[in-house]
Amino acid sequence: MFLTLMWTQAVFAATDEGLLIAPQTGDSITIDGKLDEWGLGMFTADQKLILNADNGFINSGDIDDDDDFSAVVYALYDADNLYFAAVVTDDATDNGSVDSGIWKNDCIELWIDAAGDDGTMTDSGGHDADNYQFNVDVNGCPYVYRNDDAAVLLPQMETAAEMDGTNYTLEIGIPFSALPELNLDVNRLMGLGISFVDGDDGAWNHILWWGEVENQPEQWADLEFSIDVLAVEPAEKLSTRWGLIKKR
Repeated sequence: MFLTLMWTQAVFAATDEGLLIAPQTGDSITIDGKLDEWGLGMFTADQKLILNADNGFINSGDIDDDDDFSAVVYALYDADNLYFAAVVTDDATDNGSVDSGIWKNDCIELWIDAAGDDGTMTDSGGHDADNYQFNVDVNGCPYVYRNDDAAVLLPQMETAAEMDGTNYTLEIGIPFSALPELNLDVNRLMGLGISFVDGDDGAWNHILWWGEVENQPEQWADLEFSIDVLAVEPAEKLSTRWGLIKKR
């Protein structure tokens, strides 16, 4: 009764105001690009982001239709890590750039405001420490941009990709220790922007989930850390249960 009352009294932004909800997982996540442990069928509409040319903002290039590019993005977390998964439909991919150049490849861009206070992010320095740009390309290769601790953060990421023709799946793990400004005991909302590069034979097409400029924290949406626990039971049946996040 207490948990239910606490949940109903919490006030969060509505989904159409820019909100993605991340449930907890009670199961171990292996970063291999396969998403076997995610239980994707249990995610509700507000726990997944469906992004395409009709509902996203294209600020570079062009996207013709869902076959040209579309994606479904999920977020999940446990006591130690924040996870993202993206299932992408794509008719062509660019994947020839490496290291700091992976922004030219087909990739996901995760823009995180860990403290939820907007702040500053630029191309040339002066970044707020709690703002991050994590990229993972179609090869599963990560890179961290626009953060003064990028070289320290990059080795902490776990990433993988799985190709199916030109379609691909990405799986990402970011330890909470890499986001020290995030305090779930105080605030269950985190600033979040999500964008994708859709490379087509050298053309750099770019689509945003929220806002019109990807590196402006005040334009990002939010990620809510739900107290809802998503779990796979031993009998391979999916279920949800209520619980409180473990204290880290």
